[in-house]
Amino acid sequence: MTTVLRHPRPGFMWDWWAVDAQGFLVQFSGGPAPERLLVHVDRVDAAAAWAEENCPAWFNDASPSLHAFDCDGELPVYTRDSVPDPPLRLSDAPAAIAEVAALVELHKAVGGTWTVHLGQGWV
Repeated sequence: MTTVLRHPRPGFMWDWWAVDAQGFLVQFSGGPAPERLLVHVDRVDAAAAWAEENCPAWFNDASPSLHAFDCDGELPVYTRDSVPDPPLRLSDAPAAIAEVAALVELHKAVGGTWTVHLGQGWV
């Protein structure tokens, strides 16, 4: 079954969260998301804002702790932005993030050099 992807606000940055098949937290930025997630836009926005304010180390280039991917444009292709060492497990994430990340479960583990094509079986 194909996952329908849409962007809640085309032209604006939007960060959303997922959990991979090994239970690691993943952040996606700048592109479309699974359509079923869009009914939770306000919760996803609140989680992203909470993380930026309360967990700035997650986004530190020196030692990122997230699997992070960016989408350049509206196409559902995300390219890795950072490779965490060690990555953050969903079970270790604060509830504000874990609850929205659990809404999207990736069918595969996020490996070291993957580009994520969300329309081809990743979600």
